[in-house]
Amino acid sequence: MSPSLTGQTLLNQYHVEEFVASTPLGELYRATDTRNNKPLALTLLPKSIAENAETLKHLDAESVKLRGISTSAPNLTPCLGLRQTPTLAFLLEEWVDGPSLVSVLEKAPLKAEEILVYAKSLCAALEALHKQNHLHLNLAPELIRINKDGEILLGGIGAARQVGSEIAEGKWGNYPRLYPSPESFSGEHLTTAADIYSLAVVIYQLAAGAWVNGKSAPKTAEAIRRAHLEITPPAPISLNPEIPDHFSRMILWALRKNPAERLKTTTELISSLALAAHTSVDEIPKTLQPSTAPVSSILLEDWEFLPPPKSTIIDQNVPPLEERLVEMDKVQSKKSSRLGIMSVFIFVMLAGFAALFWFVRPAPQENLPTPIQFTPFAADYTPPPTFTPLPKPTDPRGGRIAFTCTRGDYNQICMVNRDGSGLIQLSDMEASNYYPVFTPDGAALMFASNRNGPFDLYLLLFGEKQLFQITENIGNVVSPDYSPDGRKIVFVNRAGDGPASIWMVNSDGLNPHLVYAGSGEIVATAWSPDGERIAYAMSLDVPQEYEIFTMNTEGKEHIRISRGLQGIGGSLDWSPDGKSLLIYAGPVGDKNIFKLEVADGAYAQLTNSGNNAGASYSPDGRYIVFNSLRNDDQADLYIMRADGTNEVQLTNHPEPDWGAQWTE
Repeated sequence: MSPSLTGQTLLNQYHVEEFVASTPLGELYRATDTRNNKPLALTLLPKSIAENAETLKHLDAESVKLRGISTSAPNLTPCLGLRQTPTLAFLLEEWVDGPSLVSVLEKAPLKAEEILVYAKSLCAALEALHKQNHLHLNLAPELIRINKDGEILLGGIGAARQVGSEIAEGKWGNYPRLYPSPESFSGEHLTTAADIYSLAVVIYQLAAGAWVNGKSAPKTAEAIRRAHLEITPPAPISLNPEIPDHFSRMILWALRKNPAERLKTTTELISSLALAAHTSVDEIPKTLQPSTAPVSSILLEDWEFLPPPKSTIIDQNVPPLEERLVEMDKVQSKKSSRLGIMSVFIFVMLAGFAALFWFVRPAPQENLPTPIQFTPFAADYTPPPTFTPLPKPTDPRGGRIAFTCTRGDYNQICMVNRDGSGLIQLSDMEASNYYPVFTPDGAALMFASNRNGPFDLYLLLFGEKQLFQITENIGNVVSPDYSPDGRKIVFVNRAGDGPASIWMVNSDGLNPHLVYAGSGEIVATAWSPDGERIAYAMSLDVPQEYEIFTMNTEGKEHIRISRGLQGIGGSLDWSPDGKSLLIYAGPVGDKNIFKLEVADGAYAQLTNSGNNAGASYSPDGRYIVFNSLRNDDQADLYIMRADGTNEVQLTNHPEPDWGAQWTE
């Protein structure tokens, strides 16, 4: 199967860097999480699995438990769960930088001392699964990797299955499965003995330098099946005289066709192998070392390890907040006394007072003047050509809409007028930019960007065409929202290896602090129009599905709003009157926009098709902007009336437009 994903960015977050190998689970790629620049292992599931709703449901339901198992066991690669697009499904796990066992097998046969290090690590990995009543069932050298410290880690945990699972073998694509147990071909209920057999095949290859037929592995599925069911493997010692005879016999014992006659547990397997090699399990090193594992150590010395995640440098070099404040004070002190001293803090405070006026003034008239256009802050930016004519909404009302626009390998910030005119790309850099939100007075735009490494908040002042950094290295910051008076910002932050939690910061960047840690993964926040409550989306039992809550501004008095809606996604927006929230929900690939009443949790569906998400109210509450995949799976922005009628397409671009926010 030819590599098909290299160069693509999936779910606007996972950039696929390189095809690595075909595995029993599907195509394995190295990818980068653009939100934190960390490398990941991405396994594209074959079409037969991606289109099987029951199998995907099973994998998704198991992902929370498997993630817990994999992160607590030292020899399991931590899995991050299942992800889905409208057409693809893939498993994510942490990337283990180093050679795979495929490279080691090319140097086999090995001495017993080196084989035992692999056997001990892989037995420990499988034991962690078996203790939780799970089977791996997909053991393969491509899923076993060695990191720079010589640790051996087993991957592919995201597809592990509970003992007694009804998911049949043979439905995972056309990759030749070289390591299944004999009983897996007969449809028997599989036990831990199946994993013991698969591991024994790997150990046999390390010891003999050949597959269990005594030579290279066959190419066809039928020949592989017959070998496992009918052929007695040659004794490993006949192919590698340097291993002890009893060691060879223990490997063959673990390869018996009848699972009832096999070594029963990983403890039995490693203990028997250690005894046969005249050592104890405790004396076997936990990592590969030059003295005991010379072949593997040479491979590690020759491996070109990835550099640490690189900080992204772009056209605008933003100095730290403290330096900016000092510099601005110096500049302002040279101005006339009539202007006085003015810092970024005072500017934002004035914006807050302007916001107070904005919220109490009468609703604007229908015919607003066209917003003043401005140039992007990347000086060398040239707007891209329009691929197809932009449709014009029928309503003449003005206003501006900011949104995330994926362009090439990165997410950028774009803006368009309410009537579809004036489309402009505000950022153009090798960095990802997300979650645009206007200041309450509409004079500036805040967004999250990883241009300097981790995701921080930045503020673009439209009039001055200046960009300021608000937060600095406090974690990875997403989903910000202003308080109505413009003085504070609430956002989701993942600090270090901790969970994504709710934080606040003053609008001048001072006093960032944790407000609510949460009991699950938090993905979105929104400040109520009256300033009294904060809504947030948090997962409970099902990964990537959320429930909607509100709390007071001190992180207390939590109230669950959503009840009975399945598949709620990770965005929300308050209605201007504070009585309802816009959310999206539904099965994967068929999400719709819902209006959720804050008082009693009642909900009304506003869209009926198109796989819709990311809805936001217009300032007067009469209209809603949202993104939809209805046009040939092309994510574009649409506008509809608040009751869900009169849907009109706003943008039309081959790359995704999403996450819109509206201002006047």
